[in-house]
Amino acid sequence: MKKSPIPKPQTDYKPSPLLGDKNVLSFDEIFKWLLAREGVNYTAVPDGKRNGIQLYSIGLGHQIQPNESNLLTKRLSDPEILEIFKMDIEKIRVEMNKVIKVPLNKNQQLALISLRYNIGPSAFANSTLLKILNTGNYTGAALRFAEWRLFEGKINQGLVNRRERERQLFVKPV
Repeated sequence: MKKSPIPKPQTDYKPSPLLGDKNVLSFDEIFKWLLAREGVNYTAVPDGKRNGIQLYSIGLGHQIQPNESNLLTKRLSDPEILEIFKMDIEKIRVEMNKVIKVPLNKNQQLALISLRYNIGPSAFANSTLLKILNTGNYTGAALRFAEWRLFEGKINQGLVNRRERERQLFVKPV
């Protein structure tokens, strides 16, 4: 049986030491990394546009979907934010395991989850970064993080900084 590039996180969110396989991220590690990059919004906030349509996010950067219009006017509690985040991360993990064909260490997993969380499923699945990564060219893939720096067609310094942090994590030995 083929080993998943991104295994299921070991624990629910609770501050605790990692146990077991040193290559498996804990949910705590994913949560802390993305919390530092996304911040928390208890109510919906504008989050760019797609095809001229205003998008909104809530919680830890959860992009509100058309079938979630109730979230546009809701104030979330901390447990609700955590539950939405858990669902988002599991969906991303499953999706990424379908498209990533090479083994990843923990830092590479976290860097790619962060990138995918920010750019979305289609952009990630169709990215040159993923195509290069799947050839086994980890160095070439690392150089492609910088391409994802635009917000509404303009270079965004916050995204430039985020991509550099993700790239540095991706190339950092475990």
